[in-house]
Amino acid sequence: MIRGAALAGPAVAVAVAMAIGCGGKRAPTPVGGGHDAGDAGLAIDAAAPPALAVDAAVAAGTAPDYRVIDVSHAGSAKVTVSWPDASAAMRRSPGRTACGTERPPRARIGTLHGVADAVVMIALTAGKAPPPAAPLRVIARDCAFTPRVAVAPGLGGALELQSGDEAAQTIVATGLGQPWGAAPAERPLARAHLPMLGHTVALTLDAPGAIALGGVGDDPALIVAPPTPYVAVTDEVGVARFDAVPAGSYPVMAWLPPAAGQPALLATGTVTVAADAEAALTLTLTP
Repeated sequence: MIRGAALAGPAVAVAVAMAIGCGGKRAPTPVGGGHDAGDAGLAIDAAAPPALAVDAAVAAGTAPDYRVIDVSHAGSAKVTVSWPDASAAMRRSPGRTACGTERPPRARIGTLHGVADAVVMIALTAGKAPPPAAPLRVIARDCAFTPRVAVAPGLGGALELQSGDEAAQTIVATGLGQPWGAAPAERPLARAHLPMLGHTVALTLDAPGAIALGGVGDDPALIVAPPTPYVAVTDEVGVARFDAVPAGSYPVMAWLPPAAGQPALLATGTVTVAADAEAALTLTLTP
């Protein structure tokens, strides 16, 4: 399971401002296609509370306290996540999986120290409309998940879990609440049994928060159902870009999920955005 690092001070304030916390689930969304089974083979945790407070937000694709406003003269933001002091051990694979494939390193770091696969959030309670709900597919193959870190387009879409192997697999989904906060709250969500190649089941992402996918190999996948459209994953050079950001100053958080047996890392800062202009911010991770 993924566990967040213990944080204090400004980090907690940012996490509270983002108001992210996994809620309940609706019935799984059927997925079409060869060998697809919709909710067949998917066991939902009976202890999970129903999704009530977030129902209206799901229809809008955002968390309940988020408002859609005019962003015709908004600016943009470029956030770079850097880890210049990362050791060589953090950059190399910790070994091989049971399938004989190479496990990913603690962090994928570019030549200019940019860190890929970090989750970046701008703490906004009002801004652009979210994109239409769309499915996010995660494939389990060769004792690993692809993608390993991802942000769903918004709330209300399906998290599709698909087998890429001939052998049967069982994926365990765990709600993490706010793993970047001071008091992470883990709870089981579902178990998906994938008996054959191409078999797919789906969960509805009906509440904002983070979900860990385990049961396949040593390294879980991390999926974020975003409370606002201002959540992204850094690219190969450590950059996350945000458009239609209303003018103003906002807290920003970068969270690198745990990997390769190492704990999570977090960096915070503030970005100031002007109308019709691009703001740039670099956040530096430290152990």
